[in-house]
Amino acid sequence: MSTISTNDKRINVRSPYYIDSREAPTPVTPPDPIEENTPPTVTITVSNQYPTLGETVTLTAVATDSDGTIVSYEWGGFGVGETTESITATNTTLIESQVFSVTVTDNDGDTASALATVHWQEAVSKPIETFTVDCGDIVNEASFVNEKKYILNVGDKIGTVEIEFLNVSGVQDVPVKFDLEWDGNTATSGYIGADWYDDVLADEGIAAGDINTGEPSTKDSPTTLTINKTAASPEEVNLTASAFIPNDNYSFRLNCPDVYSTTTYYYTLTGTCTTGNTTFNYTDVNGDTQTVVLANGENQLISAQEGTVSTAICTGTTEKGGESFDLGLPELKVNDKLEINIIFDDSGSMGSTLIQLQNMVNGSLKNELLPVYNNDPVEYEKRVAIINSSDALKKYTDAPVVSTDDRERFLKIFANLEKVNSDSTKVLNIYFGDELGGMYQIGDFTYSGGASQLYKDDLAEYRAFLNTVDYGAHLSRFIRVKQYYDNTYSNRFIENIFSGSDGFEGSKGLSDRVEASILSGVNYGVLYSSDPTYYSNIILDTLRDYGFNI
Repeated sequence: MSTISTNDKRINVRSPYYIDSREAPTPVTPPDPIEENTPPTVTITVSNQYPTLGETVTLTAVATDSDGTIVSYEWGGFGVGETTESITATNTTLIESQVFSVTVTDNDGDTASALATVHWQEAVSKPIETFTVDCGDIVNEASFVNEKKYILNVGDKIGTVEIEFLNVSGVQDVPVKFDLEWDGNTATSGYIGADWYDDVLADEGIAAGDINTGEPSTKDSPTTLTINKTAASPEEVNLTASAFIPNDNYSFRLNCPDVYSTTTYYYTLTGTCTTGNTTFNYTDVNGDTQTVVLANGENQLISAQEGTVSTAICTGTTEKGGESFDLGLPELKVNDKLEINIIFDDSGSMGSTLIQLQNMVNGSLKNELLPVYNNDPVEYEKRVAIINSSDALKKYTDAPVVSTDDRERFLKIFANLEKVNSDSTKVLNIYFGDELGGMYQIGDFTYSGGASQLYKDDLAEYRAFLNTVDYGAHLSRFIRVKQYYDNTYSNRFIENIFSGSDGFEGSKGLSDRVEASILSGVNYGVLYSSDPTYYSNIILDTLRDYGFNI
């Protein structure tokens, strides 16, 4: 009998009942695959990349994380230490460029960074500096941005005004544009400086035509910028320097012309030769000799240098008038001591115009002139007023009652209404009238046939007064308002006073006095509600006609 070994756990290896005593291995679960993290992204938005000093700028980090979340912000540069999504920045002192940075971190610890630059500009509201420069002065300028203005005191010299740029120590590379202006005439250098700045200027939006690649193209000698001053007035030339990016240096000298203006006066020439013609010689404003030939009784108004008028052949009379200003009227500066008296003829026929003038003085004219009086309504109302002709004449004739015809004595008013305010430095008297009554005109429109003795007396008084004041101290204008009916004789009489026609030449009228003038054909009763600037424009144009810089 066989013995079964206990070491062999098989009953029979060939048996179908074979048993393997070894244990089966434990199944192993494979680990999850490792996924790669996507880092975040970030950009910076700036509310204003070119702010002026004092403005507040907001910078915002715009961050995203496609497979997670943003957990932190950290600002650097000029925003060091801030940990919020947005920050604000303010600069009140330095014109410069500031760089800001931000770093964001996501929930997996990955980071991203971005930069942004803020360019601080000079505040636009800051007043532009203005300097006065006299002939021969040298100006040395250092760093600035925006504009500088120079008032060049040339005086009454005429000819070429020259800005001569000088070679000075220091760098003169940054382009600057220089603009000259005199009496509406202009000259410009364009932006001049080192040409490697051309692309910078173009990137900043400067037009190609303003970048000077010709002459003058640099800020050093022998570059010049010139303008031709053709008249004595205005006596100032304006120079503006514009620096789009901070200037480094420049230097210039103001060279003035050597030619002074020549003073000329009106002269009324009258021929008195009974055996032929009278020949007059005189020297004009240009220094040239001129000749006038007049028959007996003929007259002519000329403008000549003082003391140069002579009678060359036979006999004649010469009557000197006021200064003629052949080279242009002097420029008059508007200031808060200017007095404007609007004298209204209240003789009766212009009643519909008075209320419109009052509305104008309190409305459109006030809006235009109030800045002249430092935006002080009290000062404006003190110096700009409507005065009825009857009230003016009561004061200067001591008459308790002024007749209707008397109210049209505008020459008497002009001769006496110099100042309502004692501290006024310049006075403009404007008389609104539509006709002259029997006090001045007693016949036709000619001097011999129509001028009354009262007219002659009042005219002589006014002309004598004009001889006592300098130009600009007292100016007058007769505003001839069109009548609802056409009185040709009256209209022509008024016109002749100022034109010198029909016997009103020389001292018989005002044709030889630039301080007195007429504006004809003005409509009466123009409703302020429909055309509020009609009469105020007449006042403003009168100021400009007399040389006021308004």
